[in-house]
Amino acid sequence: MLFNSSEFIFVFLPLAVLLHFALARWSVTAAVTATTLTSLLFYAWWSPPFVLLPILSIAANFLIAQAMRRGDDGTARRLLIIGIVANLAVLGWFKYGDFLLSIFEGRKPNTPEVPLALSFTTFVQIAFLADVWRRRDSVNFPTYAMFVAFFPHLIAGPIVRWDELGPQLRDRARYRPDWNNIALGLTIFCLGLAKKVLIADNLARHVGPVFEAAARGEALTAAAAWGAAYAYTVQLYFDFSGYSDMAIGLGLLFNLRLPINFAAPLRATSIIDFWRRWHITLSRFLRDFVYVPLGGTAGGRARRTANLFLTMVLGGLWHGANWTFVLWGAFHGVLLVINHAWRQWRGRRTPTQAGRFAGWAATFTAFVVGLVVFRAADLSAALTMFQAMAGFGGAPRAEAMNVAWDAWGMRVGLVSEDFVRTWLGANWSVVGTLWTAAALAIVLLVPDTMELTNYREGEPHSDWRRNAGALAWRRSPVWAVGLVVLFVAVYANLLQISEFLYYQF
Repeated sequence: MLFNSSEFIFVFLPLAVLLHFALARWSVTAAVTATTLTSLLFYAWWSPPFVLLPILSIAANFLIAQAMRRGDDGTARRLLIIGIVANLAVLGWFKYGDFLLSIFEGRKPNTPEVPLALSFTTFVQIAFLADVWRRRDSVNFPTYAMFVAFFPHLIAGPIVRWDELGPQLRDRARYRPDWNNIALGLTIFCLGLAKKVLIADNLARHVGPVFEAAARGEALTAAAAWGAAYAYTVQLYFDFSGYSDMAIGLGLLFNLRLPINFAAPLRATSIIDFWRRWHITLSRFLRDFVYVPLGGTAGGRARRTANLFLTMVLGGLWHGANWTFVLWGAFHGVLLVINHAWRQWRGRRTPTQAGRFAGWAATFTAFVVGLVVFRAADLSAALTMFQAMAGFGGAPRAEAMNVAWDAWGMRVGLVSEDFVRTWLGANWSVVGTLWTAAALAIVLLVPDTMELTNYREGEPHSDWRRNAGALAWRRSPVWAVGLVVLFVAVYANLLQISEFLYYQF
């Protein structure tokens, strides 16, 4: 079941919310238990046999947490290590077993069948065990089960912490409907849904043909390669930030506030700032559970550089068992090392307007280039893309148009045949260029969902926000009509259902 499906929007979601608050009038425990069960039903909808895995994982981690609370410091620390190792072992078995075996056998790794949400639930539960070790907080099983299984964040985050969501689940005042939260939640959900359905999915049809041609080793024009790289960048942003917005909106329907996962990252002016604003909950997890345990900034510049690089390599590998993700993580590790060195050399001088623009252009271009490796099927396909982007794609004159508009445009003289067939090629189009440019303009010029609604839970830092001004959300007839119109436009496209990109991770 997908957030962008009719059965979820019109059947599952309203029934889940109504059941939650109806049972809460009788018993908070009953409401929590029911929402946990509906969340597991949401999970099982995807693959019923795999639902046993999160159930066993939740039970095992809860038992470890209870034993940690009762034990002394030494025992609790040993149990923490056992719990972390066990969680990572399960993740490794399903996600990286064949990848590691392929290294020893010298073959290309197969694509594993990974249980849905395994990466996210693993990190959520590791963070929970660490929180119990630090605080020895008392936890009851129904509350913990809902904390992990809660369907808005279950599949693709945000990666929540117990100290963020646990106290909310214990607050009995949150088990009564709040119309302010419902209005805000529906607004954020609708905006996130529009990001996914109206923008990301329309960009996907222009991205796919180019990367698929690269995977086949076909020659590409530079325009096609660069166009697809830029299009995929904004597609990934709108797809994943759209999911994160929808998760936050759904949480508000239950009076629960999930943390922000995106803070307009494509407006960042440095790669350091970018990683404070993109997939924020993953970045902080890697900082707290990889970078800091490795030593962080202690031990001098060389040690910090090695820790930072290794953290990003592991962060890349987290996305999937493929050398492309390892290379992508290493690439960003190098970028972060260079950025830190630049900041140290430059000192505290305030950048000029031209300097900020140059920083943004360099950051955005580097991210686009890195995503070629991230999106490519394998390293060979990435190399084909890079060759084309450098002007050495060797693409011949195309015999077919990717989009019918281009053929029509040639007939009426809007674009020349030579321009379309030779410069764009068979796998790119004028329409793809226009979609990408329009989406990028929205990213850079229009306030983001969190800015429009002034949602601030888990605020990463305070200097990224722009004032939404007259566009700021409020409970008003104008916003209500606008959201209805937007939802009608979304609904007209719901027949073309597509998965969220981060479901595969």
